[in-house]
Amino acid sequence: MQKFDIKNLSVEVKLIIVVSIISVIVMLMKFADAGFYKTIIEQLALFSNFKIFNYRIWQFVSYSFLHADVMHLLFNMLMLYLFSMLFFTFFNNKQFLKAYFLGGIAAGFFYFLVANIIGLQSYVVGASGAVMAVFFTVVGYKPDMRVNVIITTIPIYYIALLSLGLDLFQLFFDNAGGHLAHIGGSIFGFCYGKYLGGFSVSSLKKSKVKTNLRTVHNKINQTKNNSADNSVQKQIDVILDKISKSGYDSLTKEEKEFLFKQK
Repeated sequence: MQKFDIKNLSVEVKLIIVVSIISVIVMLMKFADAGFYKTIIEQLALFSNFKIFNYRIWQFVSYSFLHADVMHLLFNMLMLYLFSMLFFTFFNNKQFLKAYFLGGIAAGFFYFLVANIIGLQSYVVGASGAVMAVFFTVVGYKPDMRVNVIITTIPIYYIALLSLGLDLFQLFFDNAGGHLAHIGGSIFGFCYGKYLGGFSVSSLKKSKVKTNLRTVHNKINQTKNNSADNSVQKQIDVILDKISKSGYDSLTKEEKEFLFKQK
């Protein structure tokens, strides 16, 4: 029997375990010592009331490690797991952690800012803002990606618009603070996805590489019976695969020089 090793778990599963353990411990405190539980909430939940917030800036991170109840926790962790599968279609572990943690912080700031503008006195707990950031990163990067829904497939941006519309609608009912956090996380995620997909320096490099590759392919197609050109084609295919898997920056100096000589 293979020995269990937490190091072998994927990054999203590790994150789910950590968030779940912390959330459950804090939930149990509610039954063990109500007074201490209240103190923990005041320290770790994110309050829009500035007197309670009292410059506890860590609340912009800690609130996402707490949950109101077991169902709240289970739903968020299930959504995180499902959305992470979409996320890793395009991105790596480092980008996942950035989307999650920076998205959670952005969601908290959005809630805090808007709540103070409209006079909403409440607090938020839960990872849903961070989870929405993970999902909307994919939406921003690949909005026309099609996903399976029951018996058909639809563009992912349909689901994103429905989710955002529901959050906007429910602002006028209960848990307005939670829905503000959802919206904040969604905005961050969408912008992060756009950054990864079109506004980064590496993306501009990749675009230049693709243009060069198209030129190279045209040359090769004109002389495809030439053995030397076939060798060049194979080298280009290897480099193209490497760019697709690890990005332009993963190329060696020699590979970059070879690529740009094929203009």
